[in-house]
Amino acid sequence: MTAMEMPTTSRIQVAVIIPAYNASRYLAHTLQSVSNQTHKALEIVIIDDGSTDDTVSICRRFAAGDPRIRILSTENRGVAAARNSGIKASKSAYIAFLDADDIWHPTYVERMLAALHPLPDAWGAVYALHRFIDTEGYCTRSGSSLNARDSILNRHLVFRFVGNGSGFMVRRAVVDKIGGYDSSYARKGIGGCEDFDFELRTAEHFKIETVPLGLVGYRSHSAAMSSDRSRMARSLLAVTERCIARNPQLPAFVVSCARASAHLYAFSKFAALKDWPSAATSLKHIYHHSPMVASGVLARLIFTKSDRAARRALSKIWPAREQKQKNLRKFEEIDPLLPLVGGWSRFRTKTLLSRLSEIDRSDECAAATSLQEA
Repeated sequence: MTAMEMPTTSRIQVAVIIPAYNASRYLAHTLQSVSNQTHKALEIVIIDDGSTDDTVSICRRFAAGDPRIRILSTENRGVAAARNSGIKASKSAYIAFLDADDIWHPTYVERMLAALHPLPDAWGAVYALHRFIDTEGYCTRSGSSLNARDSILNRHLVFRFVGNGSGFMVRRAVVDKIGGYDSSYARKGIGGCEDFDFELRTAEHFKIETVPLGLVGYRSHSAAMSSDRSRMARSLLAVTERCIARNPQLPAFVVSCARASAHLYAFSKFAALKDWPSAATSLKHIYHHSPMVASGVLARLIFTKSDRAARRALSKIWPAREQKQKNLRKFEEIDPLLPLVGGWSRFRTKTLLSRLSEIDRSDECAAATSLQEA
């Protein structure tokens, strides 16, 4: 971030939409990370989604010391409906979303706005990457380093670059074009991946920029929505299928990859729950795409189960002393320029990303030609 960029964007107001349901354990940390933003022109809208704990009192405490904060109270309708209420109540031309248990690096809004604002209106959104944090805010591991920019529908459908709902900023024009978040998933009992659905619908109409830095602290804990493995699996499968249905022009190869990617995720969740019928269904889809990948999934499952059994046996012979993890740092203490690592796998290969990139470029050229002819 250079000194020359600051005057360009420092006065541009950004709406921060924070849905909160029984979020009292982590909400203060989340709100503090917003208050600490280097970009000060913020319109902070917190939606209390029918909480029954101390969520509202925490919101009021912060609002008393920060006039930028507004609190909306609604009945419990789910995160998608809560985000939509926040969008409707806000006025800013740029909108950023933050879950009530996640945190931002102090430069998050500044860097995101500096990346998106100078671009033409065809660019509707920007996303950042994340690091995983624990209940105390310590960084436990890096999130994926994989990212892409420009027209990314095909790549994002398969690779899911964003990874959570707290790393996405859009122009208000995006909401005007595609509508808000889809609350029907929650009504059907498969809420959890509405953020991915929103990103895909954005990518269907706009180019998307990336700030490939770990600027989001994505908190992992047992009470998080993402901890409901079965619901998350079914949610992702539903989002993927809806995207495929909306886009009949998608090449058969992309459709096959998208389904395989979604079922790889679902298989891991179903297997962890020992829901073997559902896991078997997902494995069939993976096999249909690639027998080699399916074989690798089975081999890894067998190895993991054997490894866990061996560890349990050894622990009975040589009980391990519990030791507190050392050398962990608070998320805020980590230099955002420190590279993220990982993300590649037997399925998510550089070859696959390169092929999907070519398809995205081909689609972009076809769309540009169509506009010129019109």
